[in-house]
Amino acid sequence: MECQRMVMFVTMMIVMAMGNLLIEAEAQAPPPPSHPFKTCYGGCVVGCLYQKTFPKILWCPLTCVGTCLFPQMSSPPSQMVSTNEIDHTDYYCKLGCAAHHCVSLSSIQNPNVEKVSDCVDSCSDKCSTKN
Repeated sequence: MECQRMVMFVTMMIVMAMGNLLIEAEAQAPPPPSHPFKTCYGGCVVGCLYQKTFPKILWCPLTCVGTCLFPQMSSPPSQMVSTNEIDHTDYYCKLGCAAHHCVSLSSIQNPNVEKVSDCVDSCSDKCSTKN
């Protein structure tokens, strides 16, 4: 009987120690960027404006919205076109809304990063309520 209690006590101590280590590891992790789209879009537009020549420079806001909306998936895979999963619908909804409503807020002279970022955020809200 004493042996079982001792095993249970040791097990509980190990679980508590592991939980403590997990909490410390989470506390030390760096916080995620607060506005990844805003950071990406500002840098993308500036970089695009320096790299492109006149006719192509007009596409910079649209290109950067598409690139920064989903940085890990800047061009959706071909199989995404045929599937109707919510994630894919949400991707195209946000991209379409941002292209239609937000790109016009940006220009070559004034990228309007704040306004475009707020507009893209509102597209996320619109698309999530439709799905």
